[in-house]
Amino acid sequence: MASRPVFRTLVLQFHRWTGLTVGIVLVFMALTGALIAYRPHLEPVVNRDLLTVPACSQRVPLDTLASNARAAHPAGEFDYIRVAAGEDGAARIPATQVRLSDPEFQDDVFLNPCTGSVLGQRARYAGFLAVVEQLHRFRFVDGGNIITGTTALLFAIVLIAGGLYMWWPRRLQTFKSVAKLNPRLSGRERSLNRHKIIGLYASLIVLSSALTGLPQAFDWYKKGIYLITGSLPLEKKPKSEPVPGVEHLPMETYWQHVLSLVPNPRETLIHFPSKTQDPVEIFTIARDAPHANARTMLFLDAYTDKVLRFTPYAQSSLGHKVYFWTLSWHTGEVGGLFGPFVLLLGALSVPVLAYTGASSYLRRKFRPSTGGARYSVQVVRKSVEAIDICTFELAEPLGNALPNFGAGSHIDVHVRDGLVRQYSLCNDPRETHRYLIGVLRVPNSRGGSRAMHEDLQEGDVIEIGEPRNHFPLAHAAKQSLLVAGGIGVTPILCMAERLANIGSDFAMHSCARSPERTAFLQRIRQSSFADRVSFHFDDGPPEQKLDIGALLENPKADTHLYVCGPKGFMDLVIATASEKGWPEHRVHKEYFSSDVRSLASDTEFDVKIASTGKVFRVAKDQTVVATLAQQGIDIPTSCQQGVCGTCLTRVIDGEPEHHDIYQSDAERARNDQFTPCCSRAKSAMLVLDL
Repeated sequence: MASRPVFRTLVLQFHRWTGLTVGIVLVFMALTGALIAYRPHLEPVVNRDLLTVPACSQRVPLDTLASNARAAHPAGEFDYIRVAAGEDGAARIPATQVRLSDPEFQDDVFLNPCTGSVLGQRARYAGFLAVVEQLHRFRFVDGGNIITGTTALLFAIVLIAGGLYMWWPRRLQTFKSVAKLNPRLSGRERSLNRHKIIGLYASLIVLSSALTGLPQAFDWYKKGIYLITGSLPLEKKPKSEPVPGVEHLPMETYWQHVLSLVPNPRETLIHFPSKTQDPVEIFTIARDAPHANARTMLFLDAYTDKVLRFTPYAQSSLGHKVYFWTLSWHTGEVGGLFGPFVLLLGALSVPVLAYTGASSYLRRKFRPSTGGARYSVQVVRKSVEAIDICTFELAEPLGNALPNFGAGSHIDVHVRDGLVRQYSLCNDPRETHRYLIGVLRVPNSRGGSRAMHEDLQEGDVIEIGEPRNHFPLAHAAKQSLLVAGGIGVTPILCMAERLANIGSDFAMHSCARSPERTAFLQRIRQSSFADRVSFHFDDGPPEQKLDIGALLENPKADTHLYVCGPKGFMDLVIATASEKGWPEHRVHKEYFSSDVRSLASDTEFDVKIASTGKVFRVAKDQTVVATLAQQGIDIPTSCQQGVCGTCLTRVIDGEPEHHDIYQSDAERARNDQFTPCCSRAKSAMLVLDL
C-alpha cells in the first residue's frame, strides 16, 4: 500500500507545481484561444468590406489579380494566391487573397475576384482577431512554437493525465459519488471539489485541444502521426523541369487545371513557384470535403502544366487525414458552430481550473494556524466497519513514519476549511506507519461525520493534528476495567491492544445496539485478548445485557476504570461508579464533546479587546464568540464544543472558567488561553489578545 501513496504524492507535486508555473502560460493560451474560437466565422462579419464582395458569375483571371496586387504592394515576393468560393446562393462571396512576403513581413492584399479591384491590404497579424492569434501562437518571440508545444505537452501529460490519476477512485462503486459537484462544501474544499469535477468533464475537450495543437508546434509529433498510422513518410516535393527560354505559365492556367480535376472547389491555395525547379504546389478543398482542411494535394510542372502528383483527399494516407483533421479541430473548423462552442467551453475551463487549483493550495498554505503541528496524510483505505460506521486508514503520503501516540490518543481531522473534528486512534499504538480512526455517521450531523462518510474518498489527502492524549492509561494499575458504549469503543480498543501487548490484566465490556452496529466486532473476536471481552447488545437476550451495578460492585484498590461512549451512557457508568465507592482518581473518562450547556450558576462578565480597548458584556446565556460576532469581531470556530481548539484565544489578563476538553490540565492551570466557544470567566473581566 505504501508505493501507491508515494507515487500519488509525486504526481500531485508535479501537477501542482506545473500548474503554478507553466499554468500561467497555459491560461494565457486558453484565454487567447477562447477569443479566436469563432475567428473563421466572425472575421467575414467583422471585416465584411475587406474580406467579402457581392456575388458574381464571372471572375477576372488570377494573373490580373496578381498584377493588381503587385501594383498596390510593390515590395516582397509573391507567396500564394487563395481563391475561395462562397456558399451556394449567397449574396456575398469571399475576396481573393494574395500574400506577398520577405524575411521582414508577410502582407496580404485582398481583391475583388469579379472586378480585380484592390479592396485593401494588411499584415498577416493585423486586426484584433489576428493579433490574438499571434499572441496565442507566441509568434511575437523566437521559438514561440517551442513554448506553446512544450506547454501543451506538459498540460496533456502532467495536468490532465496526472489530474485524472489523482481523481480516479480506487473502487468503481464510488465513481458516481466522486463525479459530481458537492454543494455542501465551502472554502478550500469547495474550490478543490470544483477543480476536480470541472477538470474531469473538461479534460476530454482540453486534452483534444492540446494534442491537436502539438502537430503545429513539433515536426517530430507530426511525423509521429504518420508513423503511428502506418502511413508512408512525407514525400519530398517533385520538381519542375525547366525548359530553356520558357517562362512559368500564367497562374490562370494552373487554376483552370485545378477546376478540371476538382470542379467547383470550396477553397484553393496556389503557391507561386519561386525557384527554377519549384513545382506549382496547390492544395484544394473539394465542395463535399468532410472538413475545412480536408486537402487534396496537387503538384504541377511550372513550365508545362504537367501533373507531377495528384492525391485526392479520399485517396490520401491515414496519416494525412489525421494530421489535417487535427488542424481543423484545433482551429474550430469541425462541427459547424457547435465545434467552436465546445472548444470555447474547454478554453474557458482552463482559467477556472487554474483559479480553483491555485486558490485551494494557497488557502491551505497560508490559512491561519489553529495551534499545534499539522500533517498531511492520505486516506489509504476507507472501509464500512458496521452500519453507519466507516473506518479510515491514514498514512503519510511518502511512506514516512507518523508521530508516536499512546493508547487513548485522538487527532484533529481537518475535514475541510473551518471544519475540524476529533477522532480517537484505534490501531495498535506500536504502529507508526498508519493511523486508524472510526467515524459514526450521526443523523443530526453538523457536517463532520457526514463529510467524512460522503466526501472523503480513498486517495484523498487531508490534514490532521498531532496526537493528543487526554485519556491516558495508568500503566501502574494492576488491573484495568474497560467499558465502551457504541463508537466509544475506538479508544477503548486501542487500550485493550496496549494492555494485551504489555501483559497487563484487564477486562473489556462493549455495549452496542446490535452486532450489525458494533464497530470492530470481528477484529476483537479474532484478537489475542478475545476471551477478555464481553459484548452486550440492546437487542440481545436479557442475560447478556450489561449490569452496571454488578460490574462496578466492590471495587478493588488496584483497579482503574475507563469509560467512553455517548454522554448518557457515560453519566450512568460514572454515577454508578461513584455510588459503588470508586475513587475519582481511578475513574478515567473521555466525552465526545465538552459540556457546553448553560448553567444556573453562569453569570455575566466583560471581555476587553486588547488592540482597541473596547469592552463588551457577555450575557449569562451567550458565549464570548457569539457576543463578539454581534460586534463584528469574528473568531474562527469549528466544533463550538471546546473540543477542536480552533477558537483558542490568548488571555492577557483575568481568570477563565474552562469548559473545554481540548487543553490539558497543565494548560488550563496556566490560564493564559481559553476556548471562547464554550468557556467563560471566573473574574469580572477577561482581556483578550485580539
